[in-house]
Amino acid sequence: MTPQIIATDMQCLEQDAIVQMFEIDATQYGGEVMYFATSTVDGHAISFNGVQYLPFPIQAEGFTWNGQGTLPRPTLLLAAQDLAFLSLVMSANDLVGAPVRRKRTYRKHLDDGSDPDPDALFPIDYYVIERKARQNRTQIQFELSVQMDQEGRMIPARQVLRDTCTHRYRWWDGTQYRYEGATCPYAGPGEWAESGASADRGADRCGKRLSDCKLRFGIYGNLPFYGFPGVARYR
Repeated sequence: MTPQIIATDMQCLEQDAIVQMFEIDATQYGGEVMYFATSTVDGHAISFNGVQYLPFPIQAEGFTWNGQGTLPRPTLLLAAQDLAFLSLVMSANDLVGAPVRRKRTYRKHLDDGSDPDPDALFPIDYYVIERKARQNRTQIQFELSVQMDQEGRMIPARQVLRDTCTHRYRWWDGTQYRYEGATCPYAGPGEWAESGASADRGADRCGKRLSDCKLRFGIYGNLPFYGFPGVARYR
């Protein structure tokens, strides 16, 4: 579901520039979450929701869903110019299985834009790196896949928990919320304790229940609950 503010922006006759950002999570290989952007803003790195996305030559293709039943297999073509990144690829099984998120918003909604808004996002694209398609002296190309389209893998490829969300939630560093390593997309101003009661600034803790998801995204919202509430209990 596209957020209302983005849906409204899309109806405008004059369209603002769309900014594309990528997050590659290498924490399972002992690395970090890497934040890249396909462009700069006035010659500087992009900052969105307090996170800095470093400019990196990326050519992204194939993200369009065709509605014909075939799941997309997007590709990311990256410049082989960062030695630290190349070293990570070599030591981490070509980053196979690493989660990838693509985020898009309008230029004006960036932190330094005319209308900054961390909630103003097109629907986030969630993928994982399926394989390294090719590599030469100047470029690396990765093929991505949605989780259910990974050949030979069991579905789901994780423990089935009926009442517990396994998303990693944002955390407070004493001055602001941080999103490094977080997988839950919530970045709103509302804050609640693990019990579900309203919380003071900096005390937001998700209880990992479906009800906590509804508090943050609305009863009728698109809930990114990473559990299996529909699974029956066996005695």
